[in-house]
Amino acid sequence: MNVALAVLYSGLISVDRFAAFNMMLSRPLVVSLVLGLLFGNSLECFFVGIIFEAIGLVDVPFGTRVPKEDSFGAFAGCSLLYFLPHTHEPNYVLLFLLILLMMYPVTLSLHITRAVNKKLYLRQQRSGRIYPLRLLVTGFCFSYARGIVFYTLGTFIIFHVYSFLHGNRNTDINFYLFSLMAFAFLSGYVLRFLSAKTYLKYAAFMLGLLIGWVIL
Repeated sequence: MNVALAVLYSGLISVDRFAAFNMMLSRPLVVSLVLGLLFGNSLECFFVGIIFEAIGLVDVPFGTRVPKEDSFGAFAGCSLLYFLPHTHEPNYVLLFLLILLMMYPVTLSLHITRAVNKKLYLRQQRSGRIYPLRLLVTGFCFSYARGIVFYTLGTFIIFHVYSFLHGNRNTDINFYLFSLMAFAFLSGYVLRFLSAKTYLKYAAFMLGLLIGWVIL
């Protein structure tokens, strides 16, 4: 029952963040509070909320720029802390990195709903009559469905990727592997200076991580 309520709440997060309300229901601290009450791990969720709230505060939107989905980060982090056991500090780091990587495709999904809403508006404009209420209701429904689908799907993917990596990773500290991972992420920083589309840089970084994982 609590999981079903969390899934329904994910749709409300998406609506509050991008479509309507703007009542801070989508802020990571609020998301962590609600999920902490649902899952019974309020303290852990509170720490997750602080982390992604800080990420959201430094990622300020300008003009039509879409900020990263810190709300999804809080939702996924709180949900996965409830479902997955964590007995070593590196497990938290691995989970946090996977959530950060998944935040980009979830953020990219917003462009899908914006494109659909734009097409609906242009279709009504070409017909000569615009129905504002119909557009508002349709946009609300699309945004709510987006939250449920992509928040749940993103969390589901992270769950299985984490389970796979955790099952194939030695929990003992290996300085050589840690050094390689640090080098990989510091190298990824250089990609931000390339004059290419963001999704291409993201794909190149993910491909590098995948190749590195196969080699290791």
